[in-house]
Amino acid sequence: MTTPAPRFELPGRWGRIDLATEASVHRSTRQLLSELTNKRDDLAELRAELRRRFEKAALAARSAGATDFYIAFNLTPKVPLPAWVSVFLPEIESTDFAALGLGELSAFIDAGTRGWGGDGSSTVSGALEADGISMHAVRHSWRRVAEIEEGETPREVEFIEADYWIAAREPNRLALLTFSTALAEYEEEMLALFDAIVSTLRWPAPAAADA
Repeated sequence: MTTPAPRFELPGRWGRIDLATEASVHRSTRQLLSELTNKRDDLAELRAELRRRFEKAALAARSAGATDFYIAFNLTPKVPLPAWVSVFLPEIESTDFAALGLGELSAFIDAGTRGWGGDGSSTVSGALEADGISMHAVRHSWRRVAEIEEGETPREVEFIEADYWIAAREPNRLALLTFSTALAEYEEEMLALFDAIVSTLRWPAPAAADA
């Protein structure tokens, strides 16, 4: 029985990179950027730079076990390329895990994420419900600094990261949505946006999907 990935609504314009193989990552990234820039010759250098960045992030997500990877082209016409999100479906092979109720599942992921991160990190938990399916979500967010290559002059960029652990029942299953954005100066607004995206989540049970 294959667990379907959770689905959610993404505001603005986003593109999906196919993580099936390394070749599909390269192919879908090239296709997305060609569409984004309308294949304009004067944007060839920009395409090459964005392709390197996108492929690096997508391949890292694939290596970590992600099933889906989405990149924001823009949220509004004046806010280009602000974020991406990876989707993971962790498998827990345990009879005890399969028998947990939703309250116990909630306690399971609350306890599992407690104490993550250092100073400045935050954790928030709450209930979700969609299509009659009750779920529990935990958001853990923090800041990190990464070096971005821009030609021959690398520079440090501060990112906001947010992990959303989602637990659902019948059957018991977990999902992890990892958001990242370089718009660290808008931390509060970006976390509110990520919360809003997660609030649209739909996650049908495998039995319903396979019927």
